[in-house]
Amino acid sequence: MNKWLAGFMVALAMVTGSTAARADGLDIHGFLDVSVKNAYITPRGLLVVNDGVTIQVLNGLVLGLHNAPEETLSGVSMVFGTWSDIATAQKDPTVGAFNEFDWFVGLNFQLAKRWTLGAQYVEFISPPNNFKTERNLEFSLNYDDAVKDRSWSIQPYVKFFWAISGDSTVVTGKRGDTFDVEIGMKPNIGFNMFGAAANLSAPTWITVGPKSYWGGTENVGVFSTGLSLKLPLTFIPQRLGNWYSAIGVQYYAFLNDQLRVAQTLIGTADPLGDGHKDYVVGSFSIGMGF
Repeated sequence: MNKWLAGFMVALAMVTGSTAARADGLDIHGFLDVSVKNAYITPRGLLVVNDGVTIQVLNGLVLGLHNAPEETLSGVSMVFGTWSDIATAQKDPTVGAFNEFDWFVGLNFQLAKRWTLGAQYVEFISPPNNFKTERNLEFSLNYDDAVKDRSWSIQPYVKFFWAISGDSTVVTGKRGDTFDVEIGMKPNIGFNMFGAAANLSAPTWITVGPKSYWGGTENVGVFSTGLSLKLPLTFIPQRLGNWYSAIGVQYYAFLNDQLRVAQTLIGTADPLGDGHKDYVVGSFSIGMGF
């Protein structure tokens, strides 16, 4: 086992065990999301798939430990799960359309009611061997600005993505021991639609980091913004989980020249051209939580 993962798992076990000893409550939750998109673009701006459609499946479990609300550390949760990408146009003789498999494990700490600090280890694995397994550690800090009786919030956050080892997560950059930072927000507003509690969100972010992360001369990566409408599927009995459907559109502006170079190298743009300067991804999702 990779030494970084081993250390992370030991720390995770120590913190979870310590919190469990004094926790007031224990919750177990699960989640599933299946999305169909016209393209697959990573949060770091790599255009991986844009031929045919891509089907992405996210699932996992959350173990939550809760303390009294007035405590500084009011909750700790451990999350683990998997994510898969099925590229319908891929015809690999061994794995067919199975394009990518990721697995992750992490901890989230709820601080002072509104702040959440997270740490997650994740591996990116290529079933058709398009890249060497990428091992990463991501830290996040989120602020929950939701207010009772107010229908909207901004939800700002920042993520520090540390690429530990393996191939470059953007193809052209340094292979391991590098990082980028994602600065973003998830503005949303709740309202009633067709008699159900709908939610409209606008996930928006930009990435920055050292030039070596992308392998070029720029410190900025990708800018993205979009809209997503989420509706509960109230006709499904709640005993089967809280089901929902969502439709969305996400715009990506590839600010770093190396992200466009990467497209020409992996075949998502004309190898003799300059690559896509921007791209729009449409999606339809169905999922549930319990």
